[in-house]
Amino acid sequence: MKNWRIAAQSIIIFLAIYTIVGLASVIPSDVSAATVTNGTISEERYVGQKTEMSNPASPLVTPHGKIPHQIVFALPLRNDSKVWTGTVTFTASKPIEIEVLHNYKPRSVIDTEHGEPYHATLPNNMTVAISTMTMFSDTPVKLTGTPISTGSLQFTGSALVFHNTSGEPFTVTYTVDAVTRTPNN
Repeated sequence: MKNWRIAAQSIIIFLAIYTIVGLASVIPSDVSAATVTNGTISEERYVGQKTEMSNPASPLVTPHGKIPHQIVFALPLRNDSKVWTGTVTFTASKPIEIEVLHNYKPRSVIDTEHGEPYHATLPNNMTVAISTMTMFSDTPVKLTGTPISTGSLQFTGSALVFHNTSGEPFTVTYTVDAVTRTPNN
């Protein structure tokens, strides 16, 4: 009787493990976005890990088209009034800056006494204020005599961009974990 009970328990454990492993194999491993709704809070979450090569920025965006920017958009520009908030960790092949873009829509005319924040009008006629993070480009890490940028930061804004103004192409590997939120206006 005791041996029968042990055999039955072993079969049940085997079937449970087989079911769990079988179900795990049909769950997609590349799921990167999910929507979570909790009462009045609705969030879209994005988790991604990529290696990308930079591209020249549009001359329409650069001041007077004279500075040869190279860019990689880690998170696309939102045009739905929501913002990204999260953390990014990265390493790049050459010194770069991080830019967080913010939709720029002043509620009143900005006077000369106060001045305007650094901003640009994009090819789609959307105007963005730009927060440029230079803390990673001023102190590049040197490995084998090659300056690189590496770091981790928290951010909140309408887009997340890796960027340089030298015009030199670069490669960046990054991991980003972000959610979208609707600002309290």
